[in-house]
Amino acid sequence: MTVTCPHCGVTNPAGGAFCESCGKALPAAAPTGPRVVSADQMPTSAGATRMVSDELVKQQRKAANAMLTVAIIQIIFGVVLYLLLSNSPGGKANRSQLNLVVAMVMGIGVIYFGLYFWARKSPLPAAIVGLILYVTLFVIDVISDPTAIARGIIIKIIIVAILVQGIQAGLKHKRMLQSGAVA
Repeated sequence: MTVTCPHCGVTNPAGGAFCESCGKALPAAAPTGPRVVSADQMPTSAGATRMVSDELVKQQRKAANAMLTVAIIQIIFGVVLYLLLSNSPGGKANRSQLNLVVAMVMGIGVIYFGLYFWARKSPLPAAIVGLILYVTLFVIDVISDPTAIARGIIIKIIIVAILVQGIQAGLKHKRMLQSGAVA
């Protein structure tokens, strides 16, 4: 296989970097492109390491933001639930039950606010705890009311997926830190 010099037109053997006639740079014999690597491979250059590290940190932030979203939804739902039930005809009679339900809903919101702030310092353990708590609450909700499986399923799947991606990113970032690739 040979390579023709684009500058002088002389044919050169493949593999040479410079023309044997004019000395100018030769094109590669085979076109090069991006190298496809598996998700488990660590970057080798400093620039690639920074880029991968930045992307992993972004994914971990998304997980933290998912926990913040859960917290906000829970607080809003707690306030709306309290307003609806306290203004209903039977709401005054069942005040202690109403307060318990609202306190549980708002308590979950407060827990997720705490997880959000924890995720800003330690994203991996916070995402793990957030995912376990979220799935546990979902399972309890489905056990107590089987129709709950369909309510908000798209949002639930999105939140679980974001938390799982955050955990995966956290694990890979931790491996990068342990290997000394990220300063």
